[in-house]
Parts: sequence; structure tokens; C-alpha cells
Amino acid sequence: MKKNSLLIVMGGLVWAQTTPQALSLKDCIRYALQHSPTVQNSYLDYQLARQKIAEVRAAGLPQLTGNASLRYFIEIPTSLVPGEFFGAPRGTFIPVRFGVPYNLELSVTGTQLLFDGTYFVGLQAARAVKELTYRSYQRSRTETVAAVTKAYYTALVSQERLRLLSENLKQLELVRDQTRGLYENGFVEKLDLDRVEVSLNNLRTEQTRAAELAGLAYLTLKLQMGMPLETPISLTDTLAPEELLTLLPDTLTPSEFDPTRRWEYQILLQQRRALELNLRRYQVSYLPSLVAVGNLATQAQRKEFDFFDTRKRWFPIAFVGAQLQVPIFDGLRRASQISQARLELQKNQNDLFQLRQSLTLEAENARRQLLNAVRAVQIQRRNLTLAEEVLRTAQRKNQLGAGSNLELLQAQTSYEQAQTHYTTALLEAYLAYVDWQKALGTLPTE
Repeated sequence: MKKNSLLIVMGGLVWAQTTPQALSLKDCIRYALQHSPTVQNSYLDYQLARQKIAEVRAAGLPQLTGNASLRYFIEIPTSLVPGEFFGAPRGTFIPVRFGVPYNLELSVTGTQLLFDGTYFVGLQAARAVKELTYRSYQRSRTETVAAVTKAYYTALVSQERLRLLSENLKQLELVRDQTRGLYENGFVEKLDLDRVEVSLNNLRTEQTRAAELAGLAYLTLKLQMGMPLETPISLTDTLAPEELLTLLPDTLTPSEFDPTRRWEYQILLQQRRALELNLRRYQVSYLPSLVAVGNLATQAQRKEFDFFDTRKRWFPIAFVGAQLQVPIFDGLRRASQISQARLELQKNQNDLFQLRQSLTLEAENARRQLLNAVRAVQIQRRNLTLAEEVLRTAQRKNQLGAGSNLELLQAQTSYEQAQTHYTTALLEAYLAYVDWQKALGTLPTE
């Protein structure tokens, strides 16, 4: 493939590509897997799931909390003391104020989860979500590789189409010059020259349109890669239709099709695992939970705000204990949640069956589309060879004066049409081949 610079006219913008970056298909795929926003976001989702596991795991580790409490009593609390303590009649109470205005308490409270069934199931569920996001990440990679590969082949075919049109244009310009010379010498009519001019103008219009389509193909490729659209690139790979023509029907049998190779199927299987853990989480929520608790504190009481006076005493407080929570009755809320989880599992089973059927049909359809596309390439290639031979014959006859100018133009037009049909069939075959690999789950993602 020529590494010449392209002048792309698209949307009123003209980008002169003087130093294009040469890229092979593998280079484009590698770049896309590193820079595509879709792939990057899928990878970030995977990293978020990994952090979610750490978050869930943290609930089972010791929890420490520091507290500081400072209170100033504008009015010291009053307590009622039985009057007989102070010689008053029995049954009477005397209001007495205990304490000092300033109270400061510093404490550290620690808890440790000893047993909670939902914690362990939740940790497993977090791991299942991580695996689910990993499969989604791999699926986004596959989708990106397929999109980039198709865009690359589209750009190659568009570039090949533009090259063929340029050659045809040069050839037709030569015919125009020869016809003009014959006209000036009185050997042909003005009508013959006008016919050539009309064909030449039509071909120039087609070339301009093909150049715009080629520019659009390059922009589409860079968009799929996640590359800035203003970056100039050139393609180093070449079209190899011979490889496609070797794909015979016996090499495209779907007998070895395995839906588990498809990331879509693996995602649904992992969703089933997550649903099973969700059901189990509701079931173990009937079990009690046990938490160990410990507290260490020190307290100071002062008449004045002099807590930093080391000569005055602080009073320690410490305790350890455990908290047991036993679910007794929740209004049948958990029973309803368990029923919902089981129904979700049934839906997932139905989805798995439907997806397996759909993927099998997709693989069979991709096989047939590829076979038809390969046959179309073979036919159009033969047609192109025949049209080229007809054009050569018409050119020789015209040079010898045995053929008409109209016959030459018709042969030229037929040759151009054969080229168009061939390049179109070639592109459809490449795209069908990508779809076939994707349907089988064998599309390379590296």
C-alpha cells in the first residue's frame, strides 16, 4: 500500500497530511485498546469492582473509632435526694446539685465482627461482580477490535478504489488527447470528442466523491481508535483477497461452535452466579450476628477549664462486651426477597437458553454471509478480468482504426463498473470475515 500523503476534504476542513503516521492493522488495534474511551471506561468499571471487594472486606476487619467529648454545664444537673438523709421527714426530697461545670472525656471504641452470614456471602458476591465486570471489559475489547478492523478494511478498500479511479482517469485523459488529435486532423467528429469529455467529467466527479469517502473512512477509523481526528495517518497493510478466496465451505462449518467462547454468554453465566449468591444472602440473613465491642476512655471533671494541668487527676473507664442480634420476625420481608431471588434465577435460565439460540443463529448467519461474500468476490474478480480484456481489445482496435470511439468508451465504462463491483464485493467479504470471527468468539484481541 502506498504511503503517500492524502489531501482529505471533509466537512469544509482541509487537512494536508505531510507526515502521516504509518499504521498496520495490529498497530491500530493496539492503539485502540489503550486509548478507546469505551475500553478505558470498561477497565475502570473493573477496577471499581476490585475496590468494592476491598470495601466489603473492610467490614470484617477491626473497626476503631476515636471520640472526644467536652461539656460545659451552664446549669449543673439537679438530683433529688431523699430528705431523711439530711434529717428531713420521710417521703420528702431535697434538690442537690452534683458535679462540676467542666467535663472532658477521651475514648477509643473498637468492634470486631465475629459472625455474620451476610458478610461472607457479600464478600463472595463482590468477587462475582468483579468477574462480571472483567467479562464486560473483555467484551468491550472484542467490540472495539471488530469496529477498528472493519474501519481499517473500509479505509483500505476506499483507498484502493481511489487508486483505481486515478489510473482510469489517466487512461481516459490519454484517450481524450488522442481523440482531440484525430478531431483536429479531421478523422473523427466533434461528437466523438464530446463523448470522451463527458466520460472524463463523470470520472472526475466520481474521483472527487471517492476521495471524500476515503477521507471519511480515515476519520471513522481514527474515531474507533480513540485517536484525535486531526492526526495524519497512513495504512501499511495491503489487501489480500487470495486469503479470503481460500475460505471454502468445508472450512466454515459451525460444528465446533461453542457459545461459551462468546463474552456475552460468559457475562450471563456470571450474572447467574451473582443471582445465586443474592439468594443465599437472603437465606443466611435468618442467622444471628455477633460483634465484639471494647471501649477505653479517660475522663476529667474540673471546676475551671484547666484540663492541661498535669497535677490534677484523670479517671479511667474501660469495658469489653459482645452484641448478639437474633432476627425474630420481619413481617415476612426476607421470605419475599427469597422468592424474588428465585424468580430472577428462573429468568436468567430462560435468558441463557435464548442467548444460546441467538448466538448459534448468529454464527450460522455469519457463515452463510461469508460464503456468499467469498463467492461474490470470485465472480466479480472474473468479471474484472474479462472487462479488462475487453478494454484492451477495444484499445487495440481503436489504435488500428478498426474500432469506434463509442466502443472504446463503452468498454472503459464497463471496466470501471467492474472495478466498483469488485471493490464493493471485496469490502463486504472482509467485513463478513470479521463478523464470522466475532460470531465464533475467535476474533483476536491482542
